[in-house]
Amino acid sequence: MVAFRDVDITTYDGLTLKGTFYSVGPKRPCIIMTHGFSGHRDHFLPELAAKFNDAGYGALVYDNRCWGESEGLPRCEADPVKQTRDYLDAFNFAAALPEVDPTKIVYWGSSLSGGNAICAAAMSKGLAGIISQVPFVSGGSMARITGAPKSVLVSHRTPSSEIQIPIYPNSVEEVQDGTSKAILKDAGAVGFAEEMTRRGYNFDKMATLQSLTNTIMHEPTGVIHHISPTPLLMVVADDDECTYTHLQLEAYEKALHPKTLKIIKGAGHFDLYYGKRFQEVVDVQLEFLKSIF
Repeated sequence: MVAFRDVDITTYDGLTLKGTFYSVGPKRPCIIMTHGFSGHRDHFLPELAAKFNDAGYGALVYDNRCWGESEGLPRCEADPVKQTRDYLDAFNFAAALPEVDPTKIVYWGSSLSGGNAICAAAMSKGLAGIISQVPFVSGGSMARITGAPKSVLVSHRTPSSEIQIPIYPNSVEEVQDGTSKAILKDAGAVGFAEEMTRRGYNFDKMATLQSLTNTIMHEPTGVIHHISPTPLLMVVADDDECTYTHLQLEAYEKALHPKTLKIIKGAGHFDLYYGKRFQEVVDVQLEFLKSIF
């Protein structure tokens, strides 16, 4: 029987991250989960956590710093380096719980947190495994592809400039014609935002401009080879126009064994969270977990 409770995770620098722990009994494996760029822990993740619970795995799901119910300033700012360090604190928190076997903890991340999980796993040699789903793997490559205005980002680094920009495009058309000012320049992000609205989620529509500076400097592909000997599962959508399929595959090639690659055919970046592809993703991840435990 699954029991859940809200928890507070204290970070190394003294912030409180708000989380929910889903317990399936004493000394069980635990999947540590947090969302991508702007997601909250109640966006889609409880459904996946429930699938893990049904298979006998506990789950610790938390809001990233500066998002959702977690502390951190500026609000709505993504800082993947700090978020990566927060995975380490979440690990220590989970390992101390009586319901968790500290030798059977797995990092799970998706999109931006998929890259963060890669970096954290490169540091966490006590980790049992890592699941990285449609991960953000290279800020430098993303900047070249998207043409991110580095000079603008640098010029706005003043204490009083908390400029915010849209996260989601207004329409598929503005993505297609190149006029979107949104961070997520992927037509699939439009449907993703619509699905969150349909579900009644409270979600952020703006993020700080400096979030782009922070992510451009993030290079999980540079450390992915350090994950070994921890088992790695990378789940890639074959039509990912957000974190780009080819970049993820290039990063996977740099990873050392043991590693597993699963490509979800005919799927975009946002298709893995809900809808007809969700169960396929669940099955792939449960198969991996079964193989390591």
